Amino acid sequence: MNDDFVIYNKTNFDIKPYQDDFNKIFHKIKTTLEITEPLELSLIIVDDQKQLKLNRQYRQKNYVADVITFALEEESKVDLFKLIGLRSLGDIFICYEKALAQAAEYNHSPQREFAFLFTHGMLHILGYDHQTSPDEKKMFNLQRKVLNDLQIKRIKIE
Repeated sequence: MNDDFVIYNKTNFDIKPYQDDFNKIFHKIKTTLEITEPLELSLIIVDDQKQLKLNRQYRQKNYVADVITFALEEESKVDLFKLIGLRSLGDIFICYEKALAQAAEYNHSPQREFAFLFTHGMLHILGYDHQTSPDEKKMFNLQRKVLNDLQIKRIKIE
C-alpha cells in the first residue's frame, strides 16, 4: 500500500510553490527515521481566524499558532494500522498568515518558513517534542538535518 499524504488549502493563498517541498519533506522524514510502513497524513493550510479557533477550542490557548498538530496515534485505542493498512498519523494545520509574518520577522523566505513549520509539525505528530533540553536537542537536530539535506536553508533576504 502507498502513503496517503494529502494537502488541503482552506484559503485563497496559493500554496502551489510549496507543495513539492512538503512532499520532499514527508519522504525525507520517512527515510531519515527509517519508517517503512505506509503513512496517512493530512496537511491543512488555514487562515488566522481558523487557527485561532482551533487553538482556543482544542488547546485552550488564545493566540494564533503557526502550526498545530492533532496526532491520531497517541489518542487511538485501536491499532488503525491493522484495520486499514496505513499508519494514520493525524492532521497538521499551518496558518499561512502566521508563516508569512514569521518569514518576514526572521528575515528568510516564505519557502523556508513553510518547510520549517511542516517539518516541525510532522516531527511532533511522530512523537517528538521539545519540552526538555535533551528532547529539544534531538528534535531540533532532526529538523536541521531534514531541511539541510533538502537544501532548504535559512538564507537572509536583503
